[in-house]
Amino acid sequence: MADKEIETALGVVQNVVFCQSTEESQKNYRKWSTQYDNDMTILGTSNTTKIVEMFSKLVTDSENFAVLDLGGGTGIAASNLRNHAGFKGELDILDASIHMLYEASQKDINLRNIICHAVTENGNLPLRDEMYDVIISSGAFLPNHIPASSIFGIINVIKRGGLLLITRRLKTTEGYGQQFVKNVEKLCSEKKLKYVDHMEYVHFTKVEDKFPSGCFAYQRL
Repeated sequence: MADKEIETALGVVQNVVFCQSTEESQKNYRKWSTQYDNDMTILGTSNTTKIVEMFSKLVTDSENFAVLDLGGGTGIAASNLRNHAGFKGELDILDASIHMLYEASQKDINLRNIICHAVTENGNLPLRDEMYDVIISSGAFLPNHIPASSIFGIINVIKRGGLLLITRRLKTTEGYGQQFVKNVEKLCSEKKLKYVDHMEYVHFTKVEDKFPSGCFAYQRL
């Protein structure tokens, strides 16, 4: 892989991750949507493969469960669920970018609902409570993407006993990341969530300056 390709793709990622507002974030995704999948391949992203590994490890019913891909973008994780995990149940995707969702709609992954919605601070989603057996979210918990505080509302759409599977950077988003961890710890201390499992991995395998990410699994109580 040419170093120039990696440098260019990484520059786009940094512009998106470290943008200054949600409006800037959405503008970047509008430009990036058609190139997103290719850039993830160039960088060697691990998020979507790791979350599917965790899904396959913990989810026993691949036929009857309902799953929401939260912040699902172009549908890479959803596609991996279908094609690599063999998931045959109901699969919805939600993202703030209609342009990213359009790319997801072009994939042959049998999405039940494609939902364009920007998650706000309170995390209230345009969905019924206890609607999903599993929420997956790959690489979406970032500054000016999905607010750290939104986790308190997001969990309401997970069925009791259902799972929340997320990937997040363990470095580079310190302030946001620290607040998100505090929020999850609060939910666990209040016995609304329970830690189940996690794995750590290299976020982008093909870049020189590597940094860690993690895939975390929680159960809604």
